[in-house]
Amino acid sequence: MFVGRETELKEFRRIFNSDRFEFVVVYGRRRIGKTTLISKACEGFTTIFHLATKTTEKKTLSDLVVSMYEGLGEGEGLSFRDLDAFLDYVGKKSSDRAIVLVIDELPFLAKSIPDAMGSLQRFIDLKAAKTKLKLVLSGSSVSFMEHQVLGDKSPLYGRRTAQIRLLPFDLQETRRLYRGSLEETALVQMISGGVPLYISYFSLEESLEKNIQRLFYNSNGLLYNEPLNILNMEVNEPQTFFTVLELLAHGANKQVELADKSGMSSPNMSYYLSTLQEIGLVDKKLPFGEKNRNRTIWYIKDGLFLFYFKHVHQFRTMIERGITDGVLAWLGKTLRTSFGKQFEEICKTHVLRNADHPIIKIGSWWGSDPISRREEEIDVVAQTIEGTMIFGECKFTNDPMTSNEYDDLVRISKNVKGGKHMQYWFFSASGFTNALCEKAQGDQAVRLVYLKDLFV
Repeated sequence: MFVGRETELKEFRRIFNSDRFEFVVVYGRRRIGKTTLISKACEGFTTIFHLATKTTEKKTLSDLVVSMYEGLGEGEGLSFRDLDAFLDYVGKKSSDRAIVLVIDELPFLAKSIPDAMGSLQRFIDLKAAKTKLKLVLSGSSVSFMEHQVLGDKSPLYGRRTAQIRLLPFDLQETRRLYRGSLEETALVQMISGGVPLYISYFSLEESLEKNIQRLFYNSNGLLYNEPLNILNMEVNEPQTFFTVLELLAHGANKQVELADKSGMSSPNMSYYLSTLQEIGLVDKKLPFGEKNRNRTIWYIKDGLFLFYFKHVHQFRTMIERGITDGVLAWLGKTLRTSFGKQFEEICKTHVLRNADHPIIKIGSWWGSDPISRREEEIDVVAQTIEGTMIFGECKFTNDPMTSNEYDDLVRISKNVKGGKHMQYWFFSASGFTNALCEKAQGDQAVRLVYLKDLFV
């Protein structure tokens, strides 16, 4: 079942229906659904679809002939001496009719054919304008696609007519794919990181706990080795990257601290963090309004990797031996409370969509509070274009939010300077106490956001 991606499909159809040459770059992390989207977009159009693999140049050229025959129904027995000859042939075939040529996993093709980027440049510069070809280059290596295809040092720089970076599903799209309860859908969104393929693995015929047991707490589970598989495809020394991710999942968040606990030098740690950031697995942030980079903290951005390193990786010995009762019992106690940061991101998206005026800056704040004399944190801080400051408290637990949390947020928000007006938004998966509801009644500066509101 294909759901979501309406905006991308509309863009593809506009491109494929044009009367001129088009060059589209599609990229995004592995498993995000690029091939599925492109295949859906190509329905109804004459398409040569080539999925590149790790192989030799000779085999790649031979495979391109097969892909061409499957798409055009002609060319059996042909051979091409190089990629230039193949592109020239396809270009001639599209001189008077629209043909879509998809090269999926471009990095593999570029590795097997050393001059592939030069061949593509020559075709685009010298011959493409005389065709109605729609060239689609797709890749899962975000760094390759951004630097080697879209970057200013790439032979293809400035030549694309469109580009699409495919992002994970948001909560509403996950709801369309996984039709469970609101709470379970939110948990599936946070566990899967919004990756459509992973979401599709969760069955409505089983409880969420049974799904997790089948997918993660089983040595043959579909997601048990998935993080390791992804890192093996993306990086050398995957075990070193595993160490960094494990430290991040268990609370280490500053570069110096990560270097110290891993036994690496700070420059080496910088390399590993930057690589993980390029892949899209981690990110860094500063407190809202802060400019001192020494206060930068790192965190695991990807939901699947965070769940894996908090709830699976440390129990691998037990899982391999099939001893999972204790692990499942521990998960039952900690599951909801371990998704605070991902829930904050869902709430930030809600603020961006529902604030009274456009948001110009959004993040979180943490620091020392002179009144309580301890480190405090505000989950969501946003500033609108007309100067309103929005402060948000997010709670994904079994307990309703209380008026004490209202008092704390108002007090702590005084540490963040700026803004003409203040608004206080409270997000709770389990609702609010009567006392907090009474405080919010008639106060336009206070918004109570229930779990169901996040799906609108």
